[in-house]
Amino acid sequence: MLSQKQISDIIRLIEDAGKEILNVYYHKEFNTRIKKDNSPVTIADLSSDNIIKSGLAEITPGISVISEETKEIDFEVRSQWNPVWILDPLDGTKEFISKNNEFCISLALIFDHQPVAGFIHAPVSSETWVAFKENGAYKIIEGKKILLPLFTPSWAYRITISRSHYIESEAAWIEKLKEQHDVIITVQGSAIKFCRIAEGISDIYPKFGLINEWDIAAGHLIVEESGGNVIEMLSHCPPVYNKKSYFQPPFAAFGFRIKEWEKLI
Repeated sequence: MLSQKQISDIIRLIEDAGKEILNVYYHKEFNTRIKKDNSPVTIADLSSDNIIKSGLAEITPGISVISEETKEIDFEVRSQWNPVWILDPLDGTKEFISKNNEFCISLALIFDHQPVAGFIHAPVSSETWVAFKENGAYKIIEGKKILLPLFTPSWAYRITISRSHYIESEAAWIEKLKEQHDVIITVQGSAIKFCRIAEGISDIYPKFGLINEWDIAAGHLIVEESGGNVIEMLSHCPPVYNKKSYFQPPFAAFGFRIKEWEKLI
């Protein structure tokens, strides 16, 4: 669906947006304000949003963009958009404000309600993760492409929880898991959690609280194409995108070594 030139241009685009995010991060006032949904937004979110949407209009003309920062689009209109980009121009704004480096850009191309291309870029570490439906996933670091997963885990299940949005029901689920498995807990902000699962550094990421499509679409595909699964807890099916509601029901992401995820949910 995307040519090699378009893919290269998109990777360069999100890297450029990442540089602007860092320019704000290190050198400017954030000008933080609280949106209607009580989530924070900074000038870095808005600058990245503008850079990426303008770039996508040139690279993939005719494909509309649903972004966290410009999401108020009637469903009757956007339901006709196929394919469509789903963008979080700065995922982990709370981590950005806290200056803990755990934030990223998340971009996914959706076709028939499923991600077919996913891009995540972590500006501070200059890591980029990319996946294409039925064509695998890889990481780009220092100009080198490395196929995912990177590691073959053993022994305890390593469960990654959200640094800023961990809730009681997730803790209860993990406690139940501990009854049958050795477990190690790690903490990570933003959609980088999906990338650590894709790499083999982590095994499971449970998310039962408030989260939206743009938070997970790219990470969903990166995990799947590295051999893992992202599964909704109630339906036991993968998430779908560009729904009437942007809200994503509770789910868990499982790394490639967990073959019998049905026994864990």
